[in-house]
Amino acid sequence: MDEPQARALAAQYLEHFSSEDRPLSLYPTSKDYGWCLTFGWNTQRYLETRNLTDSMGPGTGPIVVVKSTGDVWMLSSAPSFAQQLEQYAQDHGIGPKADGPSASI
Repeated sequence: MDEPQARALAAQYLEHFSSEDRPLSLYPTSKDYGWCLTFGWNTQRYLETRNLTDSMGPGTGPIVVVKSTGDVWMLSSAPSFAQQLEQYAQDHGIGPKADGPSASI
């Protein structure tokens, strides 16, 4: 799966959390971990203004799209994003990529 396909799945997933009063949008960039892509997101207003008062605030993580399966899920604020990705990969028999980011998203 390529980035545009994964982005479409992430946007579709994000729609479940969006509302007319507070529409949500993906950031324009993604991070590629070899076996998955992650997409940060925030309120549409924050992406337009970059004003912290318009932000969703802490507690919400990026959306993950698994390239081989199309599985989509959201990282939580704890444990670390790296730990959550590593646990998912281990639970699903996905090998780590030596050349991908491993410590942060």
